[in-house]
Amino acid sequence: MVMKQIKITFFSGDITRSGGTERVGTLIANALSQEEMYQVSFVSLTHGSSEPAYEIAPEISRTCLSKKWIRPGVGYLPLIVRLICYLKKNQTDILIDIDGVLDVLSVPAKWMTRVVLISWEHFNFYKGPDGAYRKWIRKLTARYADAIVTLTEQDRHFYEENMTIRHRVQSIPNPIDYMKPPEQFLQRDYRKKRILSVGRLSEQKGFLRVPQIAAKMKEKHPELNFQWLIVGEGEQRAQIEEQIQYFQVENEVLLPGYATEVEPLYEKALVYVMTSVYEGLPMVLLEAKMYRLPCVSFDILTGPSEIIQNGLDGYLIRCGREGDAGADQMTDADADQMADAIAGLLTDQEQYSFFSAHTQDNMDSFRMDAVIKRWKRLLEELCGEKM
Repeated sequence: MVMKQIKITFFSGDITRSGGTERVGTLIANALSQEEMYQVSFVSLTHGSSEPAYEIAPEISRTCLSKKWIRPGVGYLPLIVRLICYLKKNQTDILIDIDGVLDVLSVPAKWMTRVVLISWEHFNFYKGPDGAYRKWIRKLTARYADAIVTLTEQDRHFYEENMTIRHRVQSIPNPIDYMKPPEQFLQRDYRKKRILSVGRLSEQKGFLRVPQIAAKMKEKHPELNFQWLIVGEGEQRAQIEEQIQYFQVENEVLLPGYATEVEPLYEKALVYVMTSVYEGLPMVLLEAKMYRLPCVSFDILTGPSEIIQNGLDGYLIRCGREGDAGADQMTDADADQMADAIAGLLTDQEQYSFFSAHTQDNMDSFRMDAVIKRWKRLLEELCGEKM
């Protein structure tokens, strides 16, 4: 008996953008399109470019609902109608929102079709953009979505503990296979003490904390000649530069700007440090571990504790009040602990080598084979329940 092909539509704000959700959405869609039982397509609110930033498999069709961006509100009403028409014409079985905020359109569309709805959350339950608006949509999602996909187990528990979920919540991490590090083990020059942080110079990433931490390293380890590169651009550049001057770490903390290629940065660094206030699943930590870099991060919500093996391939530093992981304010004691953890890896080569050797221990669950297996299981179970 020939099995019915399952038609899956990924719903995006704009799949031509170069953001993290677009990249991982493309990765998962491409992988599923290689399976004979799935027919995959993309529909976006709009397309900002004629070509997507990330390569989409040729067998995947893509379209958009509007020629221009439309702000949330009454302007969404005709888009809901167009989405319903697309789903019916395309005979879509499963609709996957690659941003949960799109549920405001897809939930009404679900009511008018027999589509199975999966809401894919890329932030964490407590932190994310569009505060009140997103919280309202999450209530809608919890009631009507057939499944919510979170990036971490920690976030899955937050949903289950704080919301009345009508159907299911499933954690599936993002795959890291887009990074292709050298097959041979990199021989790093341990004498060059280079620390790396990558990301937008924004409040979320917490780079305003770096100068204070660097100053403590400089004070407590005056013999340590290090450079800390914060690679990226953003609205907090001027504030970070002021902090660099205030703490007198102009020679230690550098802001080289945006980099088109991050691979050489990982190859030349010794340690990766993440100072973020909150994350969903911080891919920079996975990228760093792909290059066998020990990582030091504040133990924030969410992600670092499921990536870093504390005391084995990196360090998780408590931030804020006791038991309050993900606190916005870094205390002086937090900065001390972070400085000591980084300095320890830069001064103890035996410990550094041990950590580096263990960076791959838990990486299999973040590779495409494992990730796509979890997606396929979810899709097949949902189809079995609804079809």
